[in-house]
Amino acid sequence: MGESIVQKKVAKLIQQELGDLFSHEINYVPGTFPTVTVVRVPPDLGLAKIYVSVLPDSKLQEVAEALNEKNWEVRHLLAKRIRNKVRKIPELRFYADDSLKEAERINRLLDDLETGEE
Repeated sequence: MGESIVQKKVAKLIQQELGDLFSHEINYVPGTFPTVTVVRVPPDLGLAKIYVSVLPDSKLQEVAEALNEKNWEVRHLLAKRIRNKVRKIPELRFYADDSLKEAERINRLLDDLETGEE
């Protein structure tokens, strides 16, 4: 079964506010630019699974670990922004989103197959 409207709205709100925090206030790994790609919230709204991608790509795991280590601080900053919009501030868990890297790898494999056939 899909996400409810409330889950989608809370996920979108968290994604927007974290994106703004990442661009203006939070940068635990200097020289990186983290972006929130996906936020998943369960029906009880108690946990937010946040998938981040990073430029440069080589620091992806380092950024995810830094965000998880400081998730209480990130949650506090997020709570200041959304406390009037949601009843409960969810716990935050950050995950490295390597889907872009995986897509590039698949595209290279497909390109290799095409050039190998000709």
